[in-house]
Amino acid sequence: MLDSALNETAERLLMLSNVALSEPDSAERLAMRGKHEEFVVYQVFDAQGALVLRSHLAPLTALDMRTDDGLRRAGNWWVRTLNAPDGTRCVQVAETMVHRREMMWTSMGWLLGMFALLLPIAAWVMNQLLRRAFATLEPPRLELASRLSHDLRPLAHDHAPSELQPWLATVNGLLGRVDELVGSERAFAANTAHELRTPLAAAMAQAERLVHASADPSTRHQAQTLLRQLDRLTHLATRLLQLARVESGVALRREAVDLVQLAVLVVDDFTSAQRSGRLQLLVQGQPATVRGDIDALGIALRNLIDNALKHGGETGKVTVRVQGPSLVVEDNGPGVPAGSLPLLMRKFERGDAGSSLSGSGLGLALVQAIVQQSDARLTLLSPCNAGRGFSATLDFGTEAQPSP
Repeated sequence: MLDSALNETAERLLMLSNVALSEPDSAERLAMRGKHEEFVVYQVFDAQGALVLRSHLAPLTALDMRTDDGLRRAGNWWVRTLNAPDGTRCVQVAETMVHRREMMWTSMGWLLGMFALLLPIAAWVMNQLLRRAFATLEPPRLELASRLSHDLRPLAHDHAPSELQPWLATVNGLLGRVDELVGSERAFAANTAHELRTPLAAAMAQAERLVHASADPSTRHQAQTLLRQLDRLTHLATRLLQLARVESGVALRREAVDLVQLAVLVVDDFTSAQRSGRLQLLVQGQPATVRGDIDALGIALRNLIDNALKHGGETGKVTVRVQGPSLVVEDNGPGVPAGSLPLLMRKFERGDAGSSLSGSGLGLALVQAIVQQSDARLTLLSPCNAGRGFSATLDFGTEAQPSP
């Protein structure tokens, strides 16, 4: 900008008529302008190099000894030299280097000051705009964070900006592919377990006949061992079938479930344990009604009772208590080390080596999956009384309401 001003001044001086150059400035004419500070000075020379016109602060000698056109520094001046095309006139317009630096630093100060003021405002505005745009991703994020592991439904993205729609569509595509893969695995496990039940039942019947028909003690012992293994295999197939049902989301359905009625229905399935006095049902406090799926909760309670009967010892006693919004299954068996309690809810994890022959390691994993889908909480405790016992509590808390 400063160079452009020098150049424009030089061009105007070149276009002055000869009449304007014929009479030099007198002291009286300069006095008419008054005293003023001058940062730009000029000189006009004729074809012979004689000075014919200058500003009142311009020196009598040439500002720049070079007479070719250009912008360059000459001493303390920054000089623009410009010659007429016909060579009859040469103009030099100069600005002091001090003033030039002051102007540049002043301009830079104003520029930086404006940036210092506007950049925080622009950053704040940009931050608000980006936050508002990305806030539309918060509902899908919260939905994904609150979902259970088996819930692979597509995310709703109607309210997201158009720039984020492809990203959400890609996430939904991935969820769909994962859902298909998981569904095929669940279907395989369920179909395999279902198809195994019929041949296993037939094999168990044949093994029982072999036990009763064997007169040789060694043969009978082997037949009994075979029967126990087939029973364990049948139990495992049943657990796998239950696991496939639970992981498909069966416990997501919501209906009113009376905990006392649920406990009575499940306990009645263990007729032999009730007759022998190993299993009893107690109701303590005000009965409660919860929101859940009665079949899924029945699977959970049945697995807890079955585990307690198996691992509580042959003479161990199991108590099923309905305590308001909670179901408690407790046995007086040897229990398990307290440090191993978190591991018991993993698939195929057993409490001790002694129970590995009869347990599948899926019971508590099934219960945990049902509890998560039912918005309840599973608490394991061992030992319970006098260093023995094992208890599992299903607590429905906020989901429970007093039974009518």
